[in-house]
Amino acid sequence: MASFLRFLVVGGLFSLIFSACSAALISLAGTPPVATAVVVWLACIPPAFYCQRRFAFGVERTRRMAFPLYAATQGASLALVSGASALFVTREFWADTGVYLLASAAAAVMSFLIGRFVTFAPPAPAG
Repeated sequence: MASFLRFLVVGGLFSLIFSACSAALISLAGTPPVATAVVVWLACIPPAFYCQRRFAFGVERTRRMAFPLYAATQGASLALVSGASALFVTREFWADTGVYLLASAAAAVMSFLIGRFVTFAPPAPAG
């Protein structure tokens, strides 16, 4: 349970960083919204990986493919939320807020489980 709470703290922090950076670049610098969101999202992956590895899951060493697995998991989370958006958005604030909250919660649970049992699982002992 403690690792899940730490996972949520890291995820929440990087969601805030992503949101603030994207909004600032779009509104203050006039950058294109979709390209900005993609670039900022990609820029957040390496430091979020490090924070999840060290703080949320408390892992010193990871398996060789841990970072690509983490990046793929983030892509799957983005696809899940985007898919929910494409299928269920109604353009009514409260209904859409519910859609995004449910999709984000499902993506977070999926990401945590993959992180806990695959990406940041202790490497198998050599032998």
